[in-house]
Amino acid sequence: MKKSLFIRVVLLLYMVFFASLGIAQTVVNDATAQQMMQKVNDAAQKMKTMQCTFVQTKSLKILKKKMVSNGRMAYSQPSLLHWEYTSPYAYTFIVNGTKVLMKSRQKRDVIDAKQNKVFREITNIMLSSVTGKCLTDKQNFKTQMLLDGDKWIARLTPVKKELKQLFNTLVITFDERQMMAVSVEMIEKSGDNTLIELRNVKKNVSIDSNEFKVD
Repeated sequence: MKKSLFIRVVLLLYMVFFASLGIAQTVVNDATAQQMMQKVNDAAQKMKTMQCTFVQTKSLKILKKKMVSNGRMAYSQPSLLHWEYTSPYAYTFIVNGTKVLMKSRQKRDVIDAKQNKVFREITNIMLSSVTGKCLTDKQNFKTQMLLDGDKWIARLTPVKKELKQLFNTLVITFDERQMMAVSVEMIEKSGDNTLIELRNVKKNVSIDSNEFKVD
């Protein structure tokens, strides 16, 4: 259960740095798609730190209800990440190099990704995404680029069996001018989906090192 929750959160984080589905979406040709992805890569490499708040909406098809949670995130190159849910519950994920901290009010676990193949692979994928490599990660995803007004959209379809079992599609939306995340949506096989919308994004600001403390 712990691994499953971690995997789902990391998959969402994997996309968050680059940023919902638009109405008038246009599929671009391969040459244009490559140019778009290169611009995302260039912008990501210039981002030394990032912090923001977020709103996560989980839609459950069977129950026909939505669950909304709020939180905050902080990132610092090359391998520091703090992802925290603040309401209606408290839960924190911290990645510091190869160490991963998962903490709730009742429990605290620190995992060494070097000793766990699953955590090591997922952590490496997540951290490499902030360099812009996720959009061209052919080993894990098939990527299609689209335009919707001033929004750039990436639709990622999982290639690996393990990822296919978790979701059907990841839809990442980012602003063409700022090259920053707007939202990311994970669409699951069951018809459920999780949407994360980023707010109050700040780039290249000073972040307290205690945000990434795992010991």
